[in-house]
Amino acid sequence: MWLRDDGIVHLVWEPRSAMGFEDAVAATGAMARLTGGQRTPLLVDVRDCGPQDRPARLEFARRGDLVSAVALVVGTPLSRIMGNFFLTVSRPMAPTRLFDDEETALAWLSGSAE
Repeated sequence: MWLRDDGIVHLVWEPRSAMGFEDAVAATGAMARLTGGQRTPLLVDVRDCGPQDRPARLEFARRGDLVSAVALVVGTPLSRIMGNFFLTVSRPMAPTRLFDDEETALAWLSGSAE
């Protein structure tokens, strides 16, 4: 996870790694430290991401205090299914969309930045 020059936080998950609640808490804590607790746009590369358990999904979804918008970059049918499941079931507090490429995702996030 890093803060880009344009103020967007960029997160790439380790390939095929399963995510539990502790991972979600660690990631949101790292983002809070990185941004000083300010709400910022978040670009998440989930193209090769493993499964998330329900507590992890709920932790990510409820953290609208940290993100102004979230762009999930999907690249496979499986990651698109997982992304749609997250949007439908977990109902994130911040505006969240799925994208097939980083360029389009970044353009949307730049327009959504507060």
